[in-house]
Amino acid sequence: MKPIQKILAATDFSNRSTRALKYAIALAQATEAKLYILHAYRVPAVATGTPYPMAGLYTDTLTINQQVEKEVEQSFEEIKLLHLKDHPIRYEFISSCAFPEEAIEEAIPEKAIDLVVMGNRGDSSFEKLLGSTTTHMMRRTTCPILAIPENAVYAKVDHMLFATDYEQVNRADNFQALLGLARLFRAQIDVLHITSAQKKLSQEKLAIGEGLERILHTPHQYHHADSDDVLEGLQMFLKQHDDVGMVAVMPRDHSLWERLTHSSISKEIIFDADRPVLIFH
Repeated sequence: MKPIQKILAATDFSNRSTRALKYAIALAQATEAKLYILHAYRVPAVATGTPYPMAGLYTDTLTINQQVEKEVEQSFEEIKLLHLKDHPIRYEFISSCAFPEEAIEEAIPEKAIDLVVMGNRGDSSFEKLLGSTTTHMMRRTTCPILAIPENAVYAKVDHMLFATDYEQVNRADNFQALLGLARLFRAQIDVLHITSAQKKLSQEKLAIGEGLERILHTPHQYHHADSDDVLEGLQMFLKQHDDVGMVAVMPRDHSLWERLTHSSISKEIIFDADRPVLIFH
């Protein structure tokens, strides 16, 4: 199993994204991974009253860009002082004049990122930066994403809940982040299969379950919930098991993405909870 060696943390320098960054720093220290801290920004448009503005517009835009870069560097220095000086980790800052999702998508292959750590929301005026960007990245990237809720703090996790429908879960390389975090925390993986009470597992799904058993070379336990709705079944299980410290989901299609990012139940049990959520494909 490939260990987590490179972590990317996206920040907009808001209080909420700083909490996610602190989680990423602690995780990088625990895994001995290198941490890449990324900030993406856009240069505001420059208005001009002259009839032929191009030369002046170029100069003004360049000046604004330099000013923004200077402010970003100052913010990076503050991160060094406030959050990195007491943590002996390898790190690198990345600033990019781009939309955040574009900058993240570019950095993942360029830096060979194993895990992206992001906050669920941001305070900035730029489309609530990390909230919209996190949900966008969930849909687009194959790199595992660890979404950190506003009030989550880095702490030992005893139980990690993996919700599955036993579809396409037999590829071991898909589970590297889940298994890596489980071994780091020495946590038990609680595998939850949710299905309608009227449905029985097909032979194909039973075979997939057996494949999952071969993948999970770490302490784990199987659970079953009867529900016609995956998210309602997940909500029911979490209410009965408050010792779950992290949730892992493996959405397979667009409809489940929509449920995860727009459902009020999903908002309650995942995005408003204090537990981190691992999203992987």
